[in-house]
This record gives sequence, C-alpha cells and structure tokens, in this order.
Amino acid sequence: MESYIQITQLNDFMFCPRSIYYHGVYAQSYSVESYQQTPQKIGKSAHEAIDNGTYSTSKNILCGLTVWSEKYSLLGCIDTFDKNSGVLTERKYSVTNIWPGFRYQLYAQMFALEEMGYSVKALRLYSKKDNKMYNVDLPSNSEIEEFEKIIRELKNFSFENEFMQNPEKCKQCIYSTLCDKCTV
Repeated sequence: MESYIQITQLNDFMFCPRSIYYHGVYAQSYSVESYQQTPQKIGKSAHEAIDNGTYSTSKNILCGLTVWSEKYSLLGCIDTFDKNSGVLTERKYSVTNIWPGFRYQLYAQMFALEEMGYSVKALRLYSKKDNKMYNVDLPSNSEIEEFEKIIRELKNFSFENEFMQNPEKCKQCIYSTLCDKCTV
C-alpha cells in the first residue's frame, strides 16, 4: 500500500525539499513550542477559527474537513469550502505573493474534494494580516502536469539528490541548524 502525502507538505517541499524531513525529526523528538519560531506561531493563528470550529455555523460551509485523493495519494484538511458557490479558500496569515506551494495546496484540496463528489468552481487565498482575498485560477492542463511533476519529485526525493539551496530561504528556515546545505 502506498502511503499518503500530507497536502501541507506540498508547500513545505516548494520552500525546501529537506524541510519535510527535518520537520519529522523535530516532531518526533521535541514539542512544537521548542522549535517553532514567531512566523510559524503567527501563521497558525490564521487557522484558529477553523481548528476550533468557530469559523462558521452555516451548513453550506465545510470547515476543517479531512480530504484525500486516491489518484494522487494525498491527504489533508481544507480550511473552507462553500458548497453553494463552489469556492475553496485556503487561509494564511500573510499572503504577499501567490507562491507555487500555495497553488499546489489548493490544487490538491480541489482534486480531493472533486474525488469526494464536490464541484469546485473557484480557488482563493485569504490573508488574515490584511484581510484580503486573492483569487487563484483553476489549474490549466500544463499546471496540472507541473503539479503532478512536483508530486513525483516529492515521492522520489532523497538527500542524495542534487540540491541547490536558496540562501534567502535558509535565513528564514527554522531547521537551518540541522541542515548541512544551509550557509547562514
């Protein structure tokens, strides 16, 4: 049986492929408070209303629903999905750019919802910091191919693979002290 990839790992993988491994090391050995830094703690606040079930009482809004895709072997939770309008929304603390990892998370959630029988008509990101919505186009055929390529890369990732670190990302990485590729 093939194991499922957590949908959130798509964004992590795009940030740095090694971060998924290091996250696992920390998660097994330490409490979250011991390694998460302020940006991660603030980011978690964007999901509070979803996590504690207080975001919406409307029966048309699905919140925190566990979703999975057999086709892509993905598993995760959505933030909100409006069954009437077909709008899927991923909440972030701060959206300054529509990064590929954000799009891939939304695509994964969309594909999972569609496999579960829902009709997704629109995708968007919500930025809690400035209370703004950002529309994300539904994926084109080439974007679906790109998404599938990233999933294959994630499934086949090895520390022995060629790896080009990004010094700007390394400066922000909470796992930089563990990483032999990090130059900061």
